[in-house]
Amino acid sequence: MKRRAGLVFFLVLAAVAAVAVPTFAQGVWNTGVDVQNISASAGTLVVEFYDSAGATIGTLSDTIDAWGGVNFYLPSESLPSGQFSAVVMSDVQVAAVASQANYDLGGADMYLGTSQPEDTLSFPLVYRDHTSGKWNSKLIIQNASDSAQTVTVDLYTRGETTADASVSESIPAYASKVFDISDAAFAAFGPYGSAVVSGSAPLAGVAQSIRNPGTGKVNVVETEYRAFGADQQGQSLVTPLVYKNYNLWTTGINVLNKGALQTTVTVTYTNSNKNITGGPWTYSMVLDGGAMGSFYSPSHTGIPDGMYGSAEITSSDADIAVVVASQRYRSSGAEGVAYEGSQRTDATACVSLPIAHNRTSWKTGINILNLGDQEATVVINYFSSTVSASDATQTISIPAGSPKSVYMPSDATTDLGFYGAVDVKSTNGQPLLINVANSRADKGVASNFVGVNYTCPAP
Repeated sequence: MKRRAGLVFFLVLAAVAAVAVPTFAQGVWNTGVDVQNISASAGTLVVEFYDSAGATIGTLSDTIDAWGGVNFYLPSESLPSGQFSAVVMSDVQVAAVASQANYDLGGADMYLGTSQPEDTLSFPLVYRDHTSGKWNSKLIIQNASDSAQTVTVDLYTRGETTADASVSESIPAYASKVFDISDAAFAAFGPYGSAVVSGSAPLAGVAQSIRNPGTGKVNVVETEYRAFGADQQGQSLVTPLVYKNYNLWTTGINVLNKGALQTTVTVTYTNSNKNITGGPWTYSMVLDGGAMGSFYSPSHTGIPDGMYGSAEITSSDADIAVVVASQRYRSSGAEGVAYEGSQRTDATACVSLPIAHNRTSWKTGINILNLGDQEATVVINYFSSTVSASDATQTISIPAGSPKSVYMPSDATTDLGFYGAVDVKSTNGQPLLINVANSRADKGVASNFVGVNYTCPAP
């Protein structure tokens, strides 16, 4: 992530403004694109949007203050309705995240843009009619090159090493294509597993999964995560936020063996809930080359209910890719989120959070994991995007090798009504990874993303 965040070219996929989507997901989808300047110089932004044929259908631009953020909420911008891909460009270093919400349906989540498109992408978690048709996935793939290319999607049912379904499509330059895994072409796959997408030129992608049991929006869940490239996989990955029956939240850690060799995968959970004791807790499984498997927290009988904290996933003999999927099911509603595991070596002393909230609607928890061997002194700088709330700063301490959560409504120094960019710095150089968890109780939805690590500027 250090390299990805330091570049000025970002792909943001499936930017959707007021569009009805395929049959398993009714309602109106809308997107916000949030960008943070991770430099000490002001700059300019240009966001170009492309339709499914690769034609430019609109451009947005703005200035961006040093360390500040810019928020483009697409229904408020001069763009037509439709589903688009987008490219965010700037003359300064930036980080970008896209947020999707469908309040008619009852789903929302977020994912990061990428500055490193690759010709092979991995998706460790994909669904087709999982749990009697409740969960289905779409893969949205963007051609990040200036020429058309043929893209192939191979699907592997959990535990299998041979593709159950394979579909190829041509995608025009800079355009995107939606591969709906509920389509008949993928009928041999399921109920869940992994996908590999390959082409002859750079690609970027995002997975969107929706649980819709057909009993109303309170029971709908939507999750998203960004596709994995080669720099996101390794033999030691870290996830800053996992649960076991904490406030009804549970977590599945989904692992894809990216190597040809069989490997033993071990997960170690570390608790950060002061109301329970014990841990760390360790569990293992064996994955054949190319196979996918899952650790599901309710199945781990040794972990007490109420645990929340972090997890590290290691592999003995092959690189792995990891996606965390967490859900909460209750009578008044259901929520879900997904995010990518990070390599331990991605951790840096500086982390960008392009959007966070302390509002009457959306509220944010900032979950910080100190991977260093010393206590971290962490300065959190909040840069407001609204005149109704001021910028703010606070300093916290995090023990070595430990997680700590800052729930903005109660722990942060921001005014009520704040939304904007957040810059997090360990002033004594301890490496950090961050998960940003957002919730909106009145709509029964949640979303999250991984903070963007970058190399701190020279003092």
